[in-house]
Amino acid sequence: MRAFVTGGTGFIGGRMVDRLLDDGWDVSALVRSPERAAKIRDRGATLVHGDVTEPESFEGSMKGADAVLHLAAYYALGVDDREQMMRINVRGTEDVLRAAGDAGVPRILYCSSVAALGSGPPGSVGDETRAHHGEFPSVYEESKWLAHEAALRLVGGGIPIVSVMPGAVYGPGDVSFISVLLGLYAKRRLVVCSFRDSVASWVHVDDVADGMARALDKAPGGETYLLGGDNESIGGLLDRIEPLTGIKPPRVWVPDWVARASMPLSPLLSRMLKQAPGAVRDGTRTLSGSLAFTSAKAERDFGYRFRPVEEGLPPYIEMLATG
Repeated sequence: MRAFVTGGTGFIGGRMVDRLLDDGWDVSALVRSPERAAKIRDRGATLVHGDVTEPESFEGSMKGADAVLHLAAYYALGVDDREQMMRINVRGTEDVLRAAGDAGVPRILYCSSVAALGSGPPGSVGDETRAHHGEFPSVYEESKWLAHEAALRLVGGGIPIVSVMPGAVYGPGDVSFISVLLGLYAKRRLVVCSFRDSVASWVHVDDVADGMARALDKAPGGETYLLGGDNESIGGLLDRIEPLTGIKPPRVWVPDWVARASMPLSPLLSRMLKQAPGAVRDGTRTLSGSLAFTSAKAERDFGYRFRPVEEGLPPYIEMLATG
């Protein structure tokens, strides 16, 4: 069995390549930089030099594949280059999925994101039927919504795509805003924080990879599945893991309205955190509302499971503390 994978050098994609190889798949991975792909090459993946924005670089390699997994995405907050993000996340997704359909690949998996569904009102728990409210806190979120809509249109045209939507993914290799927050906590530098009551669906990257493997094996084409996790507020999460990490939560919690009013300081705060100038702005907007989700559909259809934060976070926090 041969799988063609995009995004195999990424945070989630790298875990999925490992899982496919462990499960006995032959893996062909589309990569822009063979040097960055040395790890998956050494694990046994065959590298295909190309780019998701250049269909001619991957169409031939898809032929005869038993599965295509489109895991590539451009993730960043505070990015001003809207055209590049749309080219990669929207047009690239559409081109890869359409090429897989044209090649007659029987199993097609697309890694979307809960960002495509957006946040809900405080206290709400979303599912796959949620429609985005239309106010996008970042270019990234808008691009993921547009990409998901493109995937649904292709499903409507008869391509058997299974879309999975991970929640707030954490674990070794993460470079997102989540890792910045947890890194400060791990090094005992998170003395001031905002959005104590903001809720996310916290999921370990290995549970996402396991969920994708299960979806690839058992999910019917055309379906969408949330791969969420432990629904918890930021304050609640840090309270729950304190007995296990020995690290106290922030001493000062800034009210949400103060954080929003401080948006003119976003470029300065972003630079202090070594992020893009608008990262704090986009992160603050993203955390306005509930990002809690249920994974009941995935649990029912293919036995998806996720670990609680007490199990998943302490080893990661220990790693961040010594890194």
